[in-house]
Amino acid sequence: MADSTKCFYEILGVSQDAEEDEIQAAFEASKTAFEVLNDPKKRGAYDRQKAKENEKELKLKIQKLEKELENKKSQEKEQDDKCNELEKLKMEMGEIGGAGHFWGNDKATKCGGKRDGMGDEELKKVLRLLAAGEKTVNLKFRWCHNWEVAEAGWAIQFKSAYKDRGGDGKYFYLWISNKEEGGNFKAMAQEINSVTGEEANRRELQSEKDGTRQLIKYEKVAGYPFVRFNITIL
Repeated sequence: MADSTKCFYEILGVSQDAEEDEIQAAFEASKTAFEVLNDPKKRGAYDRQKAKENEKELKLKIQKLEKELENKKSQEKEQDDKCNELEKLKMEMGEIGGAGHFWGNDKATKCGGKRDGMGDEELKKVLRLLAAGEKTVNLKFRWCHNWEVAEAGWAIQFKSAYKDRGGDGKYFYLWISNKEEGGNFKAMAQEINSVTGEEANRRELQSEKDGTRQLIKYEKVAGYPFVRFNITIL
């Protein structure tokens, strides 16, 4: 009589609702295993084969771990390089150059100020800052200039409000975008008196999607020569 303490399904490694062909296949596998393990020579050869397979599998696991470690180190180095580049740019540029927010007196250089409206090179440095991961920058434009600058996967376009400069007579337009179609931002905008540095028409603005770019519209009120934006990338 069969030993009722042993589960034959478990012995064969099949479920209780297994089909006949599945049970037959499991039996044949068990039979083969018995024939090999019951013969010392066959068992020795089998054990050596399994040892080689296990060794190969272990080597593959080690290689995978080494590759993962190498990738991690590479990513950490890339991040460190990016941080170093960011800090270098911030130190080089300072707030006057566009790094971080700037709330100081921003009158024209001919009136004793530290800067005038930004040009192509200054704007490109700001874009490199953004590409390096900086989230706060400031931009200063002269009322009569239009700019469209791209650098390091980022782009800025500024459009004057004045009709004789192609504007609509009411709004200054500022677009910011990056290659991932991101660049969502908020800005504290001000008009700046070039002689005294007096600030007027301060407005906090939130960008809106405009195609693949983010846009803010800033209404011209005071008519001062400079427009400044303290930008925070979101």
